[in-house]
Amino acid sequence: MSMHHYLIIADDFTGANDSGLQLKRKGLSTRVTIGSYSPRDTLADALVLDTESRNTSELEAASLVHSALQGLDDRAFSVIMKKIDSTLRGNICTEVMEVATFCTAELIIVSPAFPDQGRTVQGGRLLVHGKPLLESDYGKDPRKPAMEDDLVSLFSQGQNTYRVAHHLKGTAFPAVEGKTLLVCDALTQDDLLHLANWAVQRKEQILYVGSAGLADALCNVQFPSRGVLGMVASLSGVTRDQVMYAKKHGIVTEEVAVETLLEDGDFSVLIQRIKETILGRKPVLVVVSSVLDETAFNRSIEKGDKKGLSSDAVAARIRDSFSLLGKDLVEQCDVGGLLLTGGDTAFGLLEALGIHEVEILREVQGGIPLLEVPTGNYASMRIVTKAGAFGNKQAIAYGMRVLQER
Repeated sequence: MSMHHYLIIADDFTGANDSGLQLKRKGLSTRVTIGSYSPRDTLADALVLDTESRNTSELEAASLVHSALQGLDDRAFSVIMKKIDSTLRGNICTEVMEVATFCTAELIIVSPAFPDQGRTVQGGRLLVHGKPLLESDYGKDPRKPAMEDDLVSLFSQGQNTYRVAHHLKGTAFPAVEGKTLLVCDALTQDDLLHLANWAVQRKEQILYVGSAGLADALCNVQFPSRGVLGMVASLSGVTRDQVMYAKKHGIVTEEVAVETLLEDGDFSVLIQRIKETILGRKPVLVVVSSVLDETAFNRSIEKGDKKGLSSDAVAARIRDSFSLLGKDLVEQCDVGGLLLTGGDTAFGLLEALGIHEVEILREVQGGIPLLEVPTGNYASMRIVTKAGAFGNKQAIAYGMRVLQER
C-alpha cells in the first residue's frame, strides 16, 4: 500500500489550496485533485481533494464527498483532515460526518481558528477579528451564509453520532470516552500547536476538522520548523513598524539595551532564554532598543561622548557588540535561518561568522533576497537581508516565515 502523510478534503478550490500550501511549505509534495481521486496522485506525499460542494444542498454535498473518497483507503494516510471554511460557510456537519464515516473516526477534533487571518475560537464560538462571526460581515455570505457561530451548538444539532465536548483554553484536555467530537478554543497559533501536540499522541482514529491554521500546526508537529533568528538594528521608521507588526503577530521579540551593547555587557541570561525559545521551534527577533525608542541611541551617543568616543565610534562599537551577540546565538542555538536588517548588521554578523560567500536563491519581497551559504561551517544556512527602509509592514514577519520553510 502506498503511504501518504496527509489527506485533506476541502469544499472549494481556494480552501484546498491554502491548506495544501501549509504542507508544501514543509517540503511535502502536494497534489490538489478537483472531484474524484485519480490513481496518478499516488506519488504525492499529500493529497488534497476539492469536492466543490460548499454551495450545494446538503444531500448533494454528501454525495460529492462520498464520491470523491471512493477508491481511497483511509489506512494509507497518517493524518486525515476535513478542511472547513474559517467563516463556517458550506455544509459543515454533513461533510464532516461523511468523512468521519469514511475513516471510522473515533475522535473528531474541531478548531477552524486561523489566527494569522483574525479567525479565533473562544468559549466554543468562532470570532472574526474579535467579533462573533454572526455579528460580522463575514457571516453574511449571499449564497451560503453561516447560520451558527457556536461550534458546540452547530455540531450538537447537526449530528447525533458523537458526544460533543468543549476544550476551554487554559484548561486540561477533557477525558475522551466513546465517540467524541471535541471543539477546541484557539486564540493563537501556539494554541493550535498545543492542540496538535496533544492530539498526535492519542491512540484513537482521529479526524481533524479546521482550516489552514490547524493544517499548519499539524505540519509543525510532524515536521518541526528550522530555528530562525532575526537580528535588527536599523533605525528606520519602516523597520520599527515591521518589528511591531511581527511582535503583534506572535513572533518572540527580545530587546537589547543599546547602552548594554556599548558597555560589552553580559548576555548569558538572554542567550539562554533565546536558546530555549529556538529549541521550541519558535522564531526569535533580537532588536536593539534604539529601533523601538529613538531616544535610546541619543543616550548612547551622550554616554560615548563622556568616554571620549565619537558618534561613529559609538555606532561601530554597538555594531561589533551586536554582531558578537549574534555569533554567540548562532553557535549556541540550532539556527537554520537568519534575518538581518540593515547593511551594517548583515555585514558585521557575517564577518563574525566567517561567511564570505552566499548564493542568491530568490526574492522574498521587492528588493529583499533569500540567500544560502554554499560552503563552510554554515553551508545550507539560509539568510534574508533587508535594507532598513525596504518592504511593507509584513516584511520581517514574512521573511522569518520563509526561513522556517523546508
